[in-house]
Amino acid sequence: AAAGLSYVGAYVINTYKSYDNFLQDKYALLPAVIIICVAVVMFIIGLIGCCATFHESRVGLGLFLAIILVIFVAEVSAFVLGFVYREKVKTDVQGTMRSVFEKYDGKNPESTVVDYLQEQV
Repeated sequence: AAAGLSYVGAYVINTYKSYDNFLQDKYALLPAVIIICVAVVMFIIGLIGCCATFHESRVGLGLFLAIILVIFVAEVSAFVLGFVYREKVKTDVQGTMRSVFEKYDGKNPESTVVDYLQEQV
């Protein structure tokens, strides 16, 4: 699970580089960074859970369960926040895209983003 989350977070960050002129708000990468941080924590917690299971420690397994529940709550919170703010992100991206397309002249850095976007479609 941690490897999958790491891949998703890295993919979002890598994709952001191609569209950074459309997304003026630098907080657009915040969910990807949170996903990567959760993946690192999940990996560490997974190691703790394996060690607790190997040593058959009730306290270790209880701690492992509590930490997994906290991670689950954090992921649900991230999902809810993403769902709530999706319209704000959509309107921000549309406004920025509109201004980038209006400034298109084929020479400025924003023009290269438009060209890249047209090549991808």
